[in-house]
Amino acid sequence: MKVLYYYYYLFYTRVLPDDEPHATVIFTLSFSESLLINYAIDFLAVHLFCKYLLSKWSMIAIFLLIVGINYLVFHRTGKNKEIIERKPTFLGSNRLSIVITLLFFLATTSFLFWVADYLMYVIEQCR
Repeated sequence: MKVLYYYYYLFYTRVLPDDEPHATVIFTLSFSESLLINYAIDFLAVHLFCKYLLSKWSMIAIFLLIVGINYLVFHRTGKNKEIIERKPTFLGSNRLSIVITLLFFLATTSFLFWVADYLMYVIEQCR
């Protein structure tokens, strides 16, 4: 998580400069994490019970909970500044860290476009 935080931070300071990069990182990292968690819950529910478990408001609540947790973990504790100073990487490789961060972001964002259709297909097969 530290590596993802660091490379999201680099993105929002170098590629898309932002006035509050730490806040933006917490928001976007939380969004990516919430997509992963929300769709994992629905994926399991559809495969086990043939129905969706999460409503739109449940998904928003999970997102807000994750934002709160990330805010407490990274910002309130000062861990965000420690992460930026240490410059963490995966296996000591900047290139690997960038690739994994990019893949994590692209994979979780792609869930918005294909998971709902897939889950509807699975539900139709259950009937």
